[in-house]
Amino acid sequence: MLKSGKTALWLSLSLLPGCMVGPDYRPPQTDLPAAWSQSLTGAAAADTADISSWWRTFNDPVLSELIEKAQLGNRELRQAEGRVREARARRQLAQANLWPTSSLGASASKSGSSKEAGFRAGATGIGMTYEMYSYSLGASWELDLFGKQRRAIESADASEQAAREDLRDVLVSLYAEAALNYVDLRSLQKRLRITEANLAAQSETYDIARWRQMAGLTTQLDVDQAKLAMENTRAELPNLGSSLAQAKHNLALLLGLQPAALDALLDQTAPIPAAIGGIATGIPADVLRQRPDVRRAERQLAAQTAQIGVAPWPLPFRPRSALSSATCRPARRRAWTRSRRCGMNSRSG
Repeated sequence: MLKSGKTALWLSLSLLPGCMVGPDYRPPQTDLPAAWSQSLTGAAAADTADISSWWRTFNDPVLSELIEKAQLGNRELRQAEGRVREARARRQLAQANLWPTSSLGASASKSGSSKEAGFRAGATGIGMTYEMYSYSLGASWELDLFGKQRRAIESADASEQAAREDLRDVLVSLYAEAALNYVDLRSLQKRLRITEANLAAQSETYDIARWRQMAGLTTQLDVDQAKLAMENTRAELPNLGSSLAQAKHNLALLLGLQPAALDALLDQTAPIPAAIGGIATGIPADVLRQRPDVRRAERQLAAQTAQIGVAPWPLPFRPRSALSSATCRPARRRAWTRSRRCGMNSRSG
């Protein structure tokens, strides 16, 4: 009878680790169409390798160099990497809670009495010095019978994955902003060249109109109209120059550089980048899965679901089981006395 009771006890203890508090996470199901509602002209199949380095399809070495500089110098990217390291450390801390913990403590103290004060007060134990030493060693282990620590690890895993998706989201935004500012810069450079060429042509037209008016071949109205067109074109140059400088500064800010650090690289004329080949689209489900913000939200949902099993229960219903042990050595006292009469040292304790 006793043997069968022990067997039932061990069987119950072996089944307890499979019991975990809180619901098991199930990814939400989303109904997505199998194809786009409208066909896209020139669309191509989505390739993950091509999407991860999409800027290479422009075949622009300056753009590729800017992307590499952005990976090394962007401040927001460094913050996102720090959040990933923080989430990884929290996961390691949650895993450590599954194992026993130990503590070690020690203390020492020393005290003494003054011989002069003792003689004036008529006290005993004159000139004695006391030394106290003690140490303690303890160990504890909270048994995870109800799955609280395993739920904490599950939540930490999902949080770390969400931090990684947040890092990918920052990368996507960083690459897109760098490419957009670079395209704007090349567009402004081309507009500036075209405007300068138009101004030179309109200046020649204005000179010709003046010469014809001086020869009596045309009226003053033609001269004024040529001058108006020339001055309107000249007035566009400061705005284009300011926009061009702003685009350079935006790129330098994204790359974590000083505003003038990119002048040597970007002052060289180059055509506006143009993508080669079709647009990689795939199916709606693939496009949704490729978005890091969507994947981050799903991982955050998984982390919060696991936190249900980690949250503290009301005290009357809180399941908890722990083993603890402690060893303490009593304080050891040593008393040192000095004889005033003999001048001899003696030790007691």
